[in-house]
Amino acid sequence: MSDQPDCLDTAEERTWDAAVLAFRLLDQRVEHDLQEEVDLPLTYYELLVMLSKDPHGSLRMSELAERTHTRPSRISHAVRKLTEGGWVERRHCEDDRRSWFAVLTDQGRELLRDAGARHVRSMREYVFDVLTPEQQGQLLDISRTLLGRLDPEHAAEHGTRARSGPQEASA
Repeated sequence: MSDQPDCLDTAEERTWDAAVLAFRLLDQRVEHDLQEEVDLPLTYYELLVMLSKDPHGSLRMSELAERTHTRPSRISHAVRKLTEGGWVERRHCEDDRRSWFAVLTDQGRELLRDAGARHVRSMREYVFDVLTPEQQGQLLDISRTLLGRLDPEHAAEHGTRARSGPQEASA
């Protein structure tokens, strides 16, 4: 830790810079691969994956916004584009007519199969084939630790518990 609380020390700065650049480039490469092969932005792919994990293939638009940490207007725009492609349908909520559900269609499931295959190849090429099993475990542990701090409400979904401070992180 730096002697100056408002500055990162050299090791912290190197770690931060490398992590930011690595994940930015990973995001860009995966986005490029999905766009090139199935003409689908990564964000739309992620929404389709979330819908596919629901037993009914549907989620409230507000739930999608919450899960993606995105403004509802951005989700509405994305779902509108997915609807235009025939991959998602919008349906009114029976209980609350102000709410809408995004519902995965059969065409959406078909697209997701193709996009999912490309996504897996990208993840293997850029992440899992490059890291040893030990490094993969470390990446999982680091990611869970950060998620426990950054998203404590949903930390359990990722196999971790919320952590409020450094003393708990090392416990």
